[in-house]
Amino acid sequence: MKISLIKSLALGFCLLALAIACASGAEEEVTTTTTSSSSTEATSTSSQPTGNAGPTGTGTFSGAPAPSGAVTGSANTAPTVERNPTGVGVFAPTPLKLYATLSGGYDDNVNTVHTGKQSSAFTNGNAILDYSFGDPRLQLVLNGGAGLTYYFSHVNNHDYDIDLKGALGITYKASPRLTLGSTLLVDYLSEPSFEYAGGINSRNGNYLFTTNKAFLQYAWSGRFATKTSYTFEAFNYEENTVGVFSNRVSNLFGNEFRFQWLPTTILVAEYRYGIVSYENSFLDSTTHYALAGVDHTFNPRLVGTFRGGAQFRSFDNDGDRSGPYFEGNVNYALGRRTSVSWISRYGIEEPDTPGEQSRTTFRTGLQTKFNLTSRISTGVDLYYVRDDYHSLTTGLITNPPFAENTFDAGLSVRYAITGVFGAQIGYHYTDVSSDVTAREYSRNRIFAGVNVTF
Repeated sequence: MKISLIKSLALGFCLLALAIACASGAEEEVTTTTTSSSSTEATSTSSQPTGNAGPTGTGTFSGAPAPSGAVTGSANTAPTVERNPTGVGVFAPTPLKLYATLSGGYDDNVNTVHTGKQSSAFTNGNAILDYSFGDPRLQLVLNGGAGLTYYFSHVNNHDYDIDLKGALGITYKASPRLTLGSTLLVDYLSEPSFEYAGGINSRNGNYLFTTNKAFLQYAWSGRFATKTSYTFEAFNYEENTVGVFSNRVSNLFGNEFRFQWLPTTILVAEYRYGIVSYENSFLDSTTHYALAGVDHTFNPRLVGTFRGGAQFRSFDNDGDRSGPYFEGNVNYALGRRTSVSWISRYGIEEPDTPGEQSRTTFRTGLQTKFNLTSRISTGVDLYYVRDDYHSLTTGLITNPPFAENTFDAGLSVRYAITGVFGAQIGYHYTDVSSDVTAREYSRNRIFAGVNVTF
């Protein structure tokens, strides 16, 4: 699938979402009054996983991890709009925010390889623009970012990385029974990531990733509702040697049957149907998901979403594969001082190597933010990925299966000098261990810099 088609589909989703916003006629400043259903849909991370969703991301921009903002996603959903770096959320007194960061640091394995490591000092700058507004019927968050990382050593005939990101999240309560929504994420990146499913765990040049979701939820009665959704995703790598086995698009259709069992508990039965189409590879497939789960509010600050069941994949070329499937998402927020988000997923994913048919992956991650004092805040991100690659036979050649473990951790500390200016320092560590020695690598990055908030 050509990149122009990917862009056209992404633009179509954007126009659809903006049309919903315009139809509402809500252009007043954000209020703090909202219905429980509309606020839930604006930030839900529950409903629509794919067997091949999203890049697996280490941060918004390359080089040094950027402050949280823009959009986040998990293996169990289309992306959701994240709180901005100050933690004020959707209902901020000022709907428009700008965050800018300038930092410098050192990377001991820029090219993410096992042997022949190349290290370099770097400088990184990025900016995030965030706009949000809403009322009891409409919620919208729009943000975008741009980043540049310059390496002082000439690494693989490459001196700099350019990363771009755009995101939109919108929910519109058309009537007391009907809720419409859409989320969009478009990334142009160079760094690997580990949060989402389906990407490559090392640097392989720049790539475009997009995931776009639209949903319609209708309450048939006070306790029973259905939610129908469609998700479009695409990967496009600029490096031909990578793109030949990784460039693809996926279409996922889903329908949930939701029963309000208790005031704090919703029981869910769900069916999904996914189609994966590669640009050049012969790994095209279709997948059926049969799932059951629960959305539960433990208390006003702690919310969990869980799905479990089975997935059945059929490859167009030859072969079938089935297995258990699980996903979970837990979010905890204690005012503006503390937030914790945990995601986990187990299931069949697309391979990131040309010699394998697919992989069964367990993926889990923890994102935390702690405001230790009025001036000092910290962020900790931890990810672990276990991949079991399935063998592939082509002609007389059989590629053997192998296993791989990935651990990724990031720590940052920020000191607010004033309400606008701050200083930060951080460290990032990545380790990939594999049965295939050539795929292994470890990487250490340190950085320090300043940031401003307007």
